[in-house]
Amino acid sequence: MKTAIVHEWLSTFGGTERLLVETLRLFPHADVFALTHFPKNFQNTPLRELIVQTTFLQKIPRIEKHYRKLLPIMPLAIETLDVSKYDVVISLSHAVAHGVKTHKHQTHISYISTPMRYAWHMRDDYLKLHGLTNPLIRLAANGTLSLLRRWDASASTRSNSLIANSQWTASHIREAWKRDSQVIYPSVDINRFTPSKKRDNFYLLVSRLVPYKMTSEIVRAFNLLGLPLTIVGDGPDLPHLQRIAGKSIAIMGYQPDKAVTELMNKAKAFVYMATEDFGIAMVEAQAAGCPVIAYYKGGASEIVRDGETGLLFNEQTAESLVEAVQDFEKMNLNSKAAVDNAARFSSERFRREFLTHIENHRKG
Repeated sequence: MKTAIVHEWLSTFGGTERLLVETLRLFPHADVFALTHFPKNFQNTPLRELIVQTTFLQKIPRIEKHYRKLLPIMPLAIETLDVSKYDVVISLSHAVAHGVKTHKHQTHISYISTPMRYAWHMRDDYLKLHGLTNPLIRLAANGTLSLLRRWDASASTRSNSLIANSQWTASHIREAWKRDSQVIYPSVDINRFTPSKKRDNFYLLVSRLVPYKMTSEIVRAFNLLGLPLTIVGDGPDLPHLQRIAGKSIAIMGYQPDKAVTELMNKAKAFVYMATEDFGIAMVEAQAAGCPVIAYYKGGASEIVRDGETGLLFNEQTAESLVEAVQDFEKMNLNSKAAVDNAARFSSERFRREFLTHIENHRKG
């Protein structure tokens, strides 16, 4: 069967890009479509030779720096992609990819990381974190987000079936789109980790450095604690974090998978404060025998067994994280429990469930 895979923006190698890699392993001859694609950012990744058909957004000058600001026209852009010649269309969506136009003779299956979080359950957080507090700007932004919600709900009907990456996401799909979905947890390469028998004395965060990840609050917490924290990742928040980080915090920027693997294998614990729809890094940490200290909402509550493979805290504040870390310092969690828990999210399980879903929903 002729297959197309539709992504959103291919800008950095993160969770949705790892999902693309896994989908391409299942469908190696599929053609890939996306709003934008920045090949130089994937030179040291499995997507380094990927050929991608993009939209008119790709031709905008300096698009790599400004694509996030073009959210209002992304629905228009995704609808310009022509996937009419394919038997099966698989969209990997956390914003607009599920809105690609298909016809009634095609099978369109959408793997949803989240309904467009900026327009739905994280709207107020998005406005606050991006400084859109001026009354006139906020009014205009809310008007734009209302239009996006209307489009998003309508576009959700274009898929023959929906897959959610977590129970948390499935609940938001029901709330926003009034549709049911099957939960298939993402693929995690748990076999690449070899937990150290003796953990080093540092905490670890691996994340995109964008506002909703709440990294500045994590930095503030470790400034208060004075404990060693290593931060791996890149993004627009990087300069700000470098300015506010104290002497106990090492900010390493982007690191290849090999370096991240070694850090997870040795870290004392992994810390996280974002409300994630799933959270692959939290699974990877546990696969490395590294307990996870995370904000309880979102995928964390499905990934971390509180008090057994990590600790969950109740507020997205530095003070709440400080308290959790102090409690963790008094505990002695079993690394093997974390490794065993991570096995629930293996690549083999994902491939089996994903292929079964497609076979069950494919037309013809």
